[in-house]
Amino acid sequence: MAIDGPLSLTGAQPIRPASPALPASPVEGMRPAGAPGTSFAEILRSSIAEVTELQAQADTAIRDLARGRAGDVTAVVSRVEQADLAFRALLAVRNKLVEAYEEINRLRI
Repeated sequence: MAIDGPLSLTGAQPIRPASPALPASPVEGMRPAGAPGTSFAEILRSSIAEVTELQAQADTAIRDLARGRAGDVTAVVSRVEQADLAFRALLAVRNKLVEAYEEINRLRI
């Protein structure tokens, strides 16, 4: 195989996701649109709602698998991992907010 460019291979087929219904990133829906006037509280609220929705989808997928309605175990595992990663990202943001709050409380005025 010859290399045409730094990252492309001649005759190589593009890699497609296993389940096109899932977003490319577990936190893709959590990214704010960046509209002017969007408050931090609104962004945080929408992020929490997105994580909640991902967890509900994962729970539904697990129930469907247990009842024999879902035949694709990899899709179920993918949904659970997606919900887990989104939750961990939100938890990391929460931890940073708590650290910042504690740091502000330690400041002497």
